[in-house]
Amino acid sequence: MFDDRLKKAREASNLTVKQAAAALRLPYTTYNNYEKNTREPSGGLICKMAEFFGVSTDYLLGMSNELSKENESDIMDKWEKLDEHGKKIVGFILDAEYERCCYSTEAMATKVQEDKYKPEIKMITVKSSEYRVSAGTGVLLDEGDCNTEVRVPDSPVARKADFALTISGDSMEPIYHDGDIVLVKRQGFVSMGEIGIFVVDGNGFIKKFGGDRLISLNSEYSDIILDDNSYVRCCGKVIGRA
Repeated sequence: MFDDRLKKAREASNLTVKQAAAALRLPYTTYNNYEKNTREPSGGLICKMAEFFGVSTDYLLGMSNELSKENESDIMDKWEKLDEHGKKIVGFILDAEYERCCYSTEAMATKVQEDKYKPEIKMITVKSSEYRVSAGTGVLLDEGDCNTEVRVPDSPVARKADFALTISGDSMEPIYHDGDIVLVKRQGFVSMGEIGIFVVDGNGFIKKFGGDRLISLNSEYSDIILDDNSYVRCCGKVIGRA
């Protein structure tokens, strides 16, 4: 769009980026960013660029394919006669139209077309359970119930996971959220401060291990105190999130 048009206008004038920047009294990096589409010029600067390269503002904004300057001299004459307030208003309109054109239906369609050629994310299959692990008040979780599968993005962490579980509840926010899929390495213990999957009296939880308690990251939830009357089993360590 604008960056391509600006580059073509400069090349048609047989100027380098450095020469064009100097002529427009702009820092080299600033002008270069306009051609790289990492920075957008103001409406007033667009008019100045159009006048300098001898093209229309319509051409630079993608509203015309003609590398010409028909009627542009009249526009620039009027521009030069405007006071600061008038130039500010015209610049505001140019900025608004520039944004509208850059994000027009045609531009969006082009982006969708480009997205088709982006490489697809590779997925792998990990064992899972139809039951959710609770980040709340507890849900049933059978250790031997990982008889289903879930597709997750391929990664070194995902390849190490023995199974995956979906979280239900918000007691582990802001790190883990309701509906997140966590990746778990099967092991019978976790170290102090690590996040694990635990079964307490038949209910499954994702919690931080605190020695004598299972800790919720969300302060609105109380910790689960572990005592001799509780049946507690660690099913594995949470190693990541899908």
